[in-house]
Amino acid sequence: MVADVLLGRNEQAIGDGPSLPSELSAIDGADIVLVFVESYGAVTYDRPEFARALDTRRGRFEEQAHANGLDVVSGFVESPTFGGSSWLAHVSFLTGVEVKDEGTNVRLMAQKRRTLVTALAGRGYRTVAVMPGLQEYWPEGAFYGFDRIYDTQQLAYKGPSFGWWPIPDQFALAQLEHLELEKRDRAPVFAFLPTTSTHTPFTPTPPYQASWPRMLTAQPYDEAEYLRAWAEPPDWLNLAPSYLRSMDYALATLGGFLGLPRTRDVVVVLIGDHQPPAVVSGEGASWDVPVHVVSSRRAFLDALTVRGFSKGMHPQRAPLMRLHELMPALTSAMVASPTVGTPGPGEH
Repeated sequence: MVADVLLGRNEQAIGDGPSLPSELSAIDGADIVLVFVESYGAVTYDRPEFARALDTRRGRFEEQAHANGLDVVSGFVESPTFGGSSWLAHVSFLTGVEVKDEGTNVRLMAQKRRTLVTALAGRGYRTVAVMPGLQEYWPEGAFYGFDRIYDTQQLAYKGPSFGWWPIPDQFALAQLEHLELEKRDRAPVFAFLPTTSTHTPFTPTPPYQASWPRMLTAQPYDEAEYLRAWAEPPDWLNLAPSYLRSMDYALATLGGFLGLPRTRDVVVVLIGDHQPPAVVSGEGASWDVPVHVVSSRRAFLDALTVRGFSKGMHPQRAPLMRLHELMPALTSAMVASPTVGTPGPGEH
């Protein structure tokens, strides 16, 4: 495959990515935190028992947003991948080019492309990738154009391991806050973070730690909590219970992240990378994933509702677009609009 690229074989055309607006005044220098939530699929809404299991947590997430002066809009998009190959979702979003197979991905990576990362850097953003699952060289980082990449070694987690990836998502977010977002007198930050704690087989699930500063210590959990998490091995014939526990943990962690003290306003974009494997999603499941956008910027959220996003955590079920189309939709909504009049954060 790489040889094909170097020798010029198999050269199907890859279209140009979208053009981005010249100014993003609707967010006006706010930090942007983009989180790809591993295995967060439409099945969490489509299967009634899954939706019921997560309904309270989703309601709590929305309450946490409102309590911190933020509001939420949501929608569904169609992912280019199903059950795995998360990087195809990442590259499709960050370039605005649909990438559904590894051959296209390799050819795209061999080109010099403008990405969302380089576009935001050109608008004064410091761009960082927080990669809790990254344990080796990541050439994609150079392609995307990040100013800084935090891998497992640089994140320096000192606590106990959970499953196949040692770093809990809450620690990765806490370290992002500590290393980048809590600093004063700085440029706005664009942070990209793919989670790992909700990866198959979804267990052991880390406990949520109410004290975020404690996550940065060598003992982030009480021993009893840690042992309880490891006491639930995966049931490979029925992964649904462990999947739901991991999704509940992800939403609890992301909701807690909204309440951390801020030196700047923040826009948080949560995207499912793909549906969980068919053993969880079920036969005939769609390739759709949820998107939640959290912000205090009224014009930005209004522009998204015009594009079909729903207020709150329960979007209309039909997908609004394919995932690669989401990036230009979000950036175009970041341009200030003269229209006003919809409720602000928490005004319902």
